Amino acid sequence: MPNIKLSEQDEAFLDAMAMLMAPWGWPRPVGRIYAYLLLRAQPATLDEIAAALGMSKSNASVAARTLEHCGNARRQGEPGSRRIYYSVPDDFSGPFAAKAELLERQVRLFAGQRERDIPGLVADRLDRISAFYTAMRGAIEGVIADQAGSATRAAATGAEPESMRASSSATRAR
Repeated sequence: MPNIKLSEQDEAFLDAMAMLMAPWGWPRPVGRIYAYLLLRAQPATLDEIAAALGMSKSNASVAARTLEHCGNARRQGEPGSRRIYYSVPDDFSGPFAAKAELLERQVRLFAGQRERDIPGLVADRLDRISAFYTAMRGAIEGVIADQAGSATRAAATGAEPESMRASSSATRAR
């Protein structure tokens, strides 16, 4: 697939995504590649990513692997070729499911502290944070279940899920 010249709007989107993801610990190239992959209708090779974003192939490779590790990119091969393609996965829940599990592990850690002789103020704090983390985990899992149900219902009827229609029409408009 030939390289696509990025418009000013595309560049603004890439830069905004990079800034928004910085507090999550993503370096600028990781955020820009994620935004680039979101805007593409087809998977991209590292050569295409590097050329479109004006970065070295080695920097693009490191950033793409970071996205893959976080669950925000999917690596795929082509039969009979060593070429690697990257795309945004169809299931967006990967990084959030991992965060939900982390929250659960923290709640268990806090619960274990209750068995120790700790001041009441500390026990109350651990109880409050445990309740908050439990509620956050439930919210994450609820959204993941709703999205999975939406995709399943859409597949059964042959329609796109509501959450995907807006992004699909934006992609087609490009």
